[in-house]
Amino acid sequence: MSSFDLAVMGLKNLLRRKARTILTVLGVLIGTASIVVMVSLGLGMNKAFEQQLESYGSLTMIDVYANNYYVEGQTNSDGQVYLDDDTINAIEGIDNVEFAIGFKRFDSKIYAGKYESYTSIKAVDFDKLALMGIKLSEGTLPTGEFKNEVLFGFYAKNYFYDPKSRNPYQSPPVIDVFNTKLEMLPTSQYYEGKRPKGFILNVTGVTSELDYNYANDVFMDYDTFLKLKNDFERKNKTTDQNNGGDTGPKGSKGSTTKENKYDEMKVSVNDIKYVQDVQDQIKAMGYEAYSLTDALENMKQTSGLIQAILGGIGAVSLFVAAIGITNTMVMSIYERTKEIGVMKVIGAQLKDIKRLFLFEAAMIGLFGGILGIGLSFGISLIINSVLSGMNGNTGYYGPAILSDIPAWLALSGMGFSTVIGLVAGYYPAVRATKLSALEAIRTE
Repeated sequence: MSSFDLAVMGLKNLLRRKARTILTVLGVLIGTASIVVMVSLGLGMNKAFEQQLESYGSLTMIDVYANNYYVEGQTNSDGQVYLDDDTINAIEGIDNVEFAIGFKRFDSKIYAGKYESYTSIKAVDFDKLALMGIKLSEGTLPTGEFKNEVLFGFYAKNYFYDPKSRNPYQSPPVIDVFNTKLEMLPTSQYYEGKRPKGFILNVTGVTSELDYNYANDVFMDYDTFLKLKNDFERKNKTTDQNNGGDTGPKGSKGSTTKENKYDEMKVSVNDIKYVQDVQDQIKAMGYEAYSLTDALENMKQTSGLIQAILGGIGAVSLFVAAIGITNTMVMSIYERTKEIGVMKVIGAQLKDIKRLFLFEAAMIGLFGGILGIGLSFGISLIINSVLSGMNGNTGYYGPAILSDIPAWLALSGMGFSTVIGLVAGYYPAVRATKLSALEAIRTE
């Protein structure tokens, strides 16, 4: 008997007992929908974790700091590792690293008319700053084309205050950094009487209010700030120990002792799956390295446990549905005993009879799985649109995706339900092959 003939006969048998078939398919439908929705909640939780962490920074970015302990195997005479340009070159030589960029914070004061602000300057290489993907609300990224260019964090504008006011910090002024003359002193020292002449800043842009990663920073080119600082100290015959003394930034030209040129570095990796590997290599070099994937892994372990529990609850429903399939197929044997006997008498092979019953069981599982996936998408849509909508456009973990059903989960759900049908129908199929042909024919 051909496979096509078996398929046609199997479908006719299922349609002949519509009520029983529909009820059995309904059980598989509920079981499949239960397990898929439960797993989708766990996947949605993972996606929510990622969205939450992405609001704090890129998941492919690693923060690097110098370690203050002896590292065995280092070539430095004191065994200490440092954050400098050699470090950048070494890290950029690691596979899957896109770039590494260093940052150095320097104390400074910025004046805007009668207002002033103690704001640290974040010195950085402007050539690499564009690679950071910083979003702007106004203006453009600095390129070094104009004199004393700076990029303002949107919240850094709120640090200005009137020193002569009774409550200088109560109501911070709104400063238009593009149209206000901003004068910077590359020091935080307090001057009595007439303050020294500073340097006029050229603000090229302000970071986006949707990005809090750089909200409090004022970026300036590293070499430009170093030059301004040295000029300021030479003209005013003073040094600022908080900013590295008269040798300039630590580790820069003029320093007699090898020290950290940068306070921190950020390392960009081309894919999130390589972040942990790159991070481990940086740690092996003797540096401290952190990334948001550290927190993400812990969150995923927690959500994985929750997902397993939810999936187990859904699997119970599918197990009950499997029992229903077995019961349906066993009852079908009793009702079709004579039919089975006739098939054997006219020469049907035992494997054909087994295939017929397995096909019917698999179809029940497949139909139930397809309908269950459809129901799952409906439930997922309701969860995401209704429940997450209670918090507006964002949920507790950020943009609210409480239930996520990727393509692989939908296909897996249909495949799993079909396999459950086959497993549940195996015993009835074997039982059907063992019926005696003569006894089956005599059965009325």
